[in-house]
Amino acid sequence: MLTSAGAVRMWARKSLAQGMISSAARMGAARGMASMEAYEDFGKHVFSGTVADEYLKKHGASGDILNDPTWTQTHADTVAAAVLDWAVDNGANVFCHWFQPMAASGVRHGQTGQVQNMMMKFNSKGEPEFDFKGKDLIK
Repeated sequence: MLTSAGAVRMWARKSLAQGMISSAARMGAARGMASMEAYEDFGKHVFSGTVADEYLKKHGASGDILNDPTWTQTHADTVAAAVLDWAVDNGANVFCHWFQPMAASGVRHGQTGQVQNMMMKFNSKGEPEFDFKGKDLIK
């Protein structure tokens, strides 16, 4: 039996549509509410709001300093100390600098890069100690 390419495409579309309809029927016509269980921890580990305020108060500052964009020049070391305490309390010992490099033409092509850095250094006795300053935070 000879068939044209158009007839084959029509048969494929019809088969695909029937497959979609039958799979929708198997799942049930009524769609239930999506579960939020998978998203319960979303945003849990973010240094902002009341969490930031709590840690900044331990270092003699208020969470309001983060609302002022000049904190990177005036309070970077204070914020870095608070971020370090918060990160250690959450089990972190590295931080990541994530970036999107520009191409020679000035256009981003979807590539990204990251640099993982330790928040520790060795002291003069050869023992590790935490080291995270404002200059590390605002790179």
